[in-house]
Amino acid sequence: MSSWAGMAEAYRESFAALCAGAIPELLAATAGEGLHLDVGCGTGELARAAVAEGRRVLAVDPDPDMVALSRSAGAPGPGSLTVRQAGAPGLPVDDGAAGAVTANFVVNHVPDPRAAVRDLARAAAPSAPLAMTIWPSTPGPHLAAYGEAARACGAVPVPRQDLPPELDFARSADGLAGLALEAGLEVVRAGEIGWTWHVAADDLMAGIAAGIAGPGRLHRAQSPEVRARIEDAARERWSTYVGADGRLAFPVTAVLVVATRP
Repeated sequence: MSSWAGMAEAYRESFAALCAGAIPELLAATAGEGLHLDVGCGTGELARAAVAEGRRVLAVDPDPDMVALSRSAGAPGPGSLTVRQAGAPGLPVDDGAAGAVTANFVVNHVPDPRAAVRDLARAAAPSAPLAMTIWPSTPGPHLAAYGEAARACGAVPVPRQDLPPELDFARSADGLAGLALEAGLEVVRAGEIGWTWHVAADDLMAGIAAGIAGPGRLHRAQSPEVRARIEDAARERWSTYVGADGRLAFPVTAVLVVATRP
C-alpha cells in the first residue's frame, strides 16, 4: 500500500501547491523531443503544465488515488497526457524511451533512492534531460513553525521514518547529484531554487491533519486535546507570514539537479 493512501484529496488542497512551485524550473530544464516521462506525478500539476506546452506526457504514480485525481483533472492543451499507476523502480517504459524525465519531490520519498534514480536514468534516452527535486534537510518555515508549536504544547514524539544508513543519502544538492553520478548520469546543474508558496492556513492545517509528512504523523499521534492546542499555536506562528491577500506566504527552498544520460 502507498504511504499516501487516503491522503490524495487533502494533498491536492495543501502540499500539491507547494510542490508546484518547482514546475517552471523543471520544465525549463527538460525541453526536448519525444516522450516526457513524469515520475511521481501526484495530482498532476507538472504533467498538465507540460501538456500545455505541447508535450506528449506519460505521468506515473504508485498511489491509485493520485492517479485518479490526475486523470479526472484532464489536461487541456496542444499536447497529450497518459496517466498510469507505476513507480520507480519499475517504470513502465523501455530503456531509453523518454526524451525528458522529471521527478518532482520523488527521490526523497522512495524506499530505495539509488534504485529509483537508476530506473530514471534507464528510462532516459541518450542526451535526454532528467530533472529531479528534493527537499533539503532543513525544514521550511511552515514545518519549522509547526514543530515549534508541537514541542511547546508537549506533543508526544513519534518515531522517525529515516531510511537505513546504507540506503539514505544527504538531502542536499551534493547528495542528490551523487545519486545521479552513481547511476551513470552526467550532472549538468546542481543547486537550490526558491519561490514563495501562497496557501490558506485552513488548507495547510487540513493537510497536516490528514497525516501528510512528518508533521502529519506527529499530529495524528496526539490526543484530540493536544491536537487542538498545537493547531492554535501553529496558526499563531504562521500568522507572521500572512500576506496582503490574507493567505500565508512562505519562502521556500528546494534542491534541483539536472542531468543527462551519456
